[in-house]
Order: sequence, then C-alpha cells, then structure tokens
Amino acid sequence: MKLKTQRTGPLSGIRVVDLSRLLPGPFCTWYLAALGAEVIRIERPEGGDPTRALPPFREGESVFHAYLNRQKASVALDTRDPRGQECLLELLGTADVLVESFRPGVMASASLAPETLSERFPRLVIASMTGYGQDGPLADVPGHDLNFCGYAGVIAASDAGEPSILQMGDYAGALTACVSILAALFARERSGKGRVLDISMTEATLALMGPHLAAVRAEDRNFSPSAEPLTGGLGNYRVYRCRDGKQLCFAPLEPKFWLAFCQESGFTGAPNEADLAAFFLQEDRDYWVASLGQACVSPALTADEIFEQAHFRGRACFEQILGIEMVRDPFGYGASGPSPKLGQDTDRILSGLAVDLKSLYEAGVVA
Repeated sequence: MKLKTQRTGPLSGIRVVDLSRLLPGPFCTWYLAALGAEVIRIERPEGGDPTRALPPFREGESVFHAYLNRQKASVALDTRDPRGQECLLELLGTADVLVESFRPGVMASASLAPETLSERFPRLVIASMTGYGQDGPLADVPGHDLNFCGYAGVIAASDAGEPSILQMGDYAGALTACVSILAALFARERSGKGRVLDISMTEATLALMGPHLAAVRAEDRNFSPSAEPLTGGLGNYRVYRCRDGKQLCFAPLEPKFWLAFCQESGFTGAPNEADLAAFFLQEDRDYWVASLGQACVSPALTADEIFEQAHFRGRACFEQILGIEMVRDPFGYGASGPSPKLGQDTDRILSGLAVDLKSLYEAGVVA
C-alpha cells in the first residue's frame, strides 16, 4: 500500500471538538482524524491530558500520548471557569462533532448538558462516552477497562487471571463511538439534525461477547475458560510451542485446511492437543510456517519481529513519530502529523471566535 503524501479523507471539512481524556475518547478521535476530520483537543492548561505524563518518553513527550493524538490540534482552555465555558460554546458553534467522556451529570453541572447543547446547536453530533451509560444502576459508578471487561464477561471467560495487554472495553467503546458518530453525520445529511449519542463502553464490550454469551445461554452453562471451541478447546485451534521455543498459531478449522495440513506435514495423529504438541516440537517455528503456509498456520510474532515483518513493511504499516516507528492508522489517507504540544493551537483556533482572547490569557483561562 502506498500512502498519499498529503492528508485527505472522506471527513475532510468536519470539525471535531474533543473534551475526552486518557484512551477511549482520544482513540476514537484519532480514527476520525485519520479519516480527514479536523480534531481540536480541549485540554486543561495545567498539564493537559494525563497521558502526557505517561512514560516512556521520547524527545520530552509521552510515546503513549503521541500515538493517540497524531494529526490533532490542542487548545489549552479551562472549561471549569465560566469564561472558559463561554469560549467553548463559541467554538462549538463552528463544530460538527463534540466528543466528551465525563461521568454522567458533569457536563450538566457546568450548564453544558448534551441536551442543552443540542438545542443550541441542532446540527451538532454529541458523543458522550462513559463506562456504563447515562442512566441505570451503574451510571454513577467509576471504572476502568478492567471493570468494564469484568461486567461483560471477558475476565470470567479468560484463563489468564490478569488484565489483558489489549484494553478491550476501552477500544470497544472507542470504535462504537466512532461508528455511531459516522452514522449520525450520515443521517444529518438527510435530516439536517445532529443527535446525542449515549456510548457505554461496557455495553460495547458486551456486544463483542454476544456470540459467546448466546452459546453458553443456549447450552444452559457457564464459561469454560481454555475449553471453548475458540479458546483452546479444539486441538486444531491453539497455540503450540516449537523446538526453538517460539510459538506457532495453528488454526486449520475447516476440513479443507486440516487436510492441507496433514498432506503438507505428514501428520497422521489425532487432532488433539497432546499429539499436535508433540508433533510441533520436532521442528523450529519458521520451518512450520514455511512448510504449512496454506493450512492457516502463522507465527506468534514478538515485538521486534513485528517491525521486521515483510508484509507489514510492504503495506507501509509504520510511520515515524518522535523519531521512532509507530503503527499508522489502517485507512491509508496520508501520513500523520505529530501530536500537538499542550495549547500550541490556542491562538490559531480561538482568535477567529468572538472572544476576548487577551483577557482570557490574563485570567489564566487559556494558555
């Protein structure tokens, strides 16, 4: 895949104001930015998004923050101050989308309730991202990804007993928000009206668990960690250790792929874990990958191997940010710009609004 040299995309001309913090909201707006939208992050003047302080650092910047906030702008604005709130309202008058991740009621306490904003800006799409949704018994309960995954069954269905490296609840919420925003923008083209979106990260995760929950419900049982068909219960859908200690992903589920495996490898044992585990210990991982490429067999790549993988290189899956390689977005509309310094776009964006920028600086409302 050849990336375009300039950022384009189907959301070109769409302005997104991002009040969210940490991972879910910024990941959602990173996707929107990658699709061409102008994303303006509103950060507190004192330190900005907490991920700015998250190690490791390169060139004085958090790598984690830089990954999530490429191709965005930053306005340092204290929205707790009434003058900052008025400034925000002026900015929302120029926006198409607002993304926020405050707990239910926080926006309303600042006279910025989504319903109020929707009345004032009827074309605005407002995505409110929370752990459990805007109402219900858990609405006011604080939580993080691990809590959302616990409620959705991810943890009980897993045998690991520890948090996954992949924050499934956060990413499920981010992608659900992104799809919902795109659908709302599409609907606005026909109706002329925006809408308020209630995004629950727990419910987004629950949707991902839906097929598995349907299966256990149908069989009137609980989860069987490491024994479900796609979690280790089948010998022909497992990870095996090879002679060199490296891992092999083995997934010939369909009969045609199992037949191809047997023909290409000479395996004559039973399709169970014990026979296959002993078989794969006879050779190194890369031997099996080279020999069984048409049988749904692949390597479990380590971090350093990922960056050297020929397919990823050929598809231009990485880009340089902060002097290191980072995974690019999956859309390919152009190379990303760097993540913004805190408040670097305050003047450029707010100077075009009907606000007294000088007095806001003097009062410390903007930075």
